[in-house]
Amino acid sequence: MKLKDKKYLYAIGCSHMAGSEIAGPGITSSIKQNVNNAWPGQLAIDNNLNYINGSVPGGSNEYIMRTCIDFVSKWIASGNDVSDLFITVGWTTNERLEFEWEGKRYSWCNGTDPKFFQKEDGKPDFANWFKFLQLYHTAYDFGLFKKVTYMIAINSFLKSVNVDHVQVNNCASIPEDAWKSLDMQHLEHVFPNDIFYNKHESFIEKYNTDENKEHFTPWLHANKHIHSLYAKEIIEFIEQR
Repeated sequence: MKLKDKKYLYAIGCSHMAGSEIAGPGITSSIKQNVNNAWPGQLAIDNNLNYINGSVPGGSNEYIMRTCIDFVSKWIASGNDVSDLFITVGWTTNERLEFEWEGKRYSWCNGTDPKFFQKEDGKPDFANWFKFLQLYHTAYDFGLFKKVTYMIAINSFLKSVNVDHVQVNNCASIPEDAWKSLDMQHLEHVFPNDIFYNKHESFIEKYNTDENKEHFTPWLHANKHIHSLYAKEIIEFIEQR
């Protein structure tokens, strides 16, 4: 397929999909300089597509799956043409989750400082809650198993409504021996290899090498140069399908 034949590109993922810190160290918010220079933004701009990015720094795989389904369902319900839409899904680390408190949704990932959520402006103190998550919700293997099921589920959903897409691992790829070691052989038989780019090597794992250290922040966010390299790989994968 040709990406230029589409009209809209929707991106969903975590900070690596949102282009965090491309604009400079510590600038993680979804400002235009970050979002447009992230690899999905470069795909959209290079192919003259309208660009929508729902990615959030610290977003979990639960958030990615839920938000993607929600976006596409609203797209269809609004009468938009699904043939105009292309979606890039970038999965994140395995232990993250989202939770709701008094009608507001929050994301948690291993290492998040509870001071980020201050009591001011009505926000609760999450210090004890985060300690609990740190102790009991960091099971890497179970998180990986769940993530693989999300990958399969999103593929099935998007194909059922005829939306073209590509999936990648932004970080935390699927180890080649995980199918057997985690008793996931049955999932390998239904895994969406046709739309998944390089399931055994993530964006960060590929490029965060000794020779590329200057292109990464201490938080392992890549600069525009690295995002450009990955964008070229993804467009080749898409157009060879």
